[in-house]
Amino acid sequence: MATIVRTTGETLSLSDLSLASLQLAVGGYIEAVTTHDNCTMYINEEGKRQGLPVNRAATSRYRHGRYDSIVGDVVVLTAEETCAEQEQLFPLDLDEEDAFLPGNPAEYGDST
Repeated sequence: MATIVRTTGETLSLSDLSLASLQLAVGGYIEAVTTHDNCTMYINEEGKRQGLPVNRAATSRYRHGRYDSIVGDVVVLTAEETCAEQEQLFPLDLDEEDAFLPGNPAEYGDST
């Protein structure tokens, strides 16, 4: 389950990780950034342009040798949650022999 971190410091749980839900949580288009502790943080892509307030909690987690501030509400996923989200969005069927070959397998020398 992901965590919404508001600019006020308030935190909320977020179980729906759909694009629409992430956009609703940050208030606009999302951009993914990596935190110093290897989590994924979804931020509002246009937050600075929109003049959103600085999110001190998110900035302290993001700023690890970087000189930038995070603004607006954010969604944070741990490394495990990020992997689970990617697997859900882009499932791989590794049982299929030709899962990684586009087109007709005969084109690649497979006569089956």
